[in-house]
Amino acid sequence: MRRLNQERVAESGWSAGTIPSMQVAVYVMCGGGFLGRFAAEQPMDFYIDDRVGCLPYSREEIYQAVETLKTIVIANGMDPHRLLTMPSFHNMGIF
Repeated sequence: MRRLNQERVAESGWSAGTIPSMQVAVYVMCGGGFLGRFAAEQPMDFYIDDRVGCLPYSREEIYQAVETLKTIVIANGMDPHRLLTMPSFHNMGIF
């Protein structure tokens, strides 16, 4: 898998308005639930425990998405330890 250059991500000018949609994307990549919420709302402290079984995306892809979210949060001067609550969305009972 190709790695994103996080310095270029920080310089790309992603605004704080894009963070909620990225939070939802990270949540879905983790398969929802507690793990997805943890990734979306506390990207700086996020990790995947070894006991986690099947994930919809590989651990590497999830970690890269969370790292990108964290980089954009820091570039916008926000606290990556405590983001705003993830926006609510209609999940059709899937997550």
